[in-house]
Amino acid sequence: MNRQFILFTILVFFTGFYLGILRITIPEYEKELNLGLSLALLLPLVAFGFVKGTFNFLAGKLSDDLGRKKVLLIGWIIALLSSFLVFYLNVFAIIVVSILLGINQALTWTTTVTSQIDISGKRRAGFATGINEMSGYLGVSFGSFLASIMFNLNYIFILSVSVIALLGSMIAMETKKLVNSNTDPKLRYYPITKISIAGLLEKFVDSAFFILIPSYLLLQHYSLYLVGLTVSSYAFSWSLSQPLFGYIADAYNKRRLILALGFVLMFLGFMKYSALPLEFSIIEGLGMGMIYPNLIAAVNDRVDESVRGKALGYYRLYRDSGYGVAGLILPLIYSIVGFNYTLFIIGLFQLVAMILIL
Repeated sequence: MNRQFILFTILVFFTGFYLGILRITIPEYEKELNLGLSLALLLPLVAFGFVKGTFNFLAGKLSDDLGRKKVLLIGWIIALLSSFLVFYLNVFAIIVVSILLGINQALTWTTTVTSQIDISGKRRAGFATGINEMSGYLGVSFGSFLASIMFNLNYIFILSVSVIALLGSMIAMETKKLVNSNTDPKLRYYPITKISIAGLLEKFVDSAFFILIPSYLLLQHYSLYLVGLTVSSYAFSWSLSQPLFGYIADAYNKRRLILALGFVLMFLGFMKYSALPLEFSIIEGLGMGMIYPNLIAAVNDRVDESVRGKALGYYRLYRDSGYGVAGLILPLIYSIVGFNYTLFIIGLFQLVAMILIL
């Protein structure tokens, strides 16, 4: 496998690891601040989601105009600066950290996946994306689990990851030069908009695991260890399954079928979640493994490679704005119908996404 491809795989692992630590740190701090679940959902998700969505679009445009590497470096510089704010225990710090986290995730994740598709080529976009997302969400899984068992060392973990990833980004190649630049077509947004809306709806599932499920389980007096195990099992099964489903979709032209099965599986996983949270977390992870790389690959299938960065940025604008939309909607739904029915409604959103894809 190409050495630079491996380097980008390692760098996206650090992107996920950074996120995974904060997925445990933020709910735990909100608990210590005695924030209600509705407010705990609203503050970080809205800040993180809309900021990340906006900067995804910006990162995609800049990666085409300025190059992938410059955007990647800026993302890790921001992470390094934000590391010093993480452990100020107040509401304002949580909001600022969520904003900076969204910028970091947008700039670093968008550029690594674009670079890996540049290296692999259009025909292997699903597999390349699967490798990228597998590595990133393995990082989320390990970061969440490590943060739950060694919470007092989180500051050291976050600072170390930022420094190592920044140094790694300095030796990464500029993959934009691998793209055929003889053509410069305008990006047609209509063919990829339905896919983008489906991506927004699936982010409600990840939003549930970001804030709703950890906060709810903590309020139900689950230990931090069990909460970390539950959240990390979702991310672990999601990450490991992505290369398989991306490869199958590429090799056998089964992208729509795998996407449909993934959305159905995520609907089923939220039917009786609170009865068996660990087991259903794994089911949700497998569903995400089916859809996550293949939605990105479906966008890539429909655009010219010379506007790949802009197209993926447009898709990720919709998809990750789903965090922000979820942050506005989920507190209201939760306050009206409670935890179990909120998850059921999120499951119904996945069926709507399936209809858009089909």
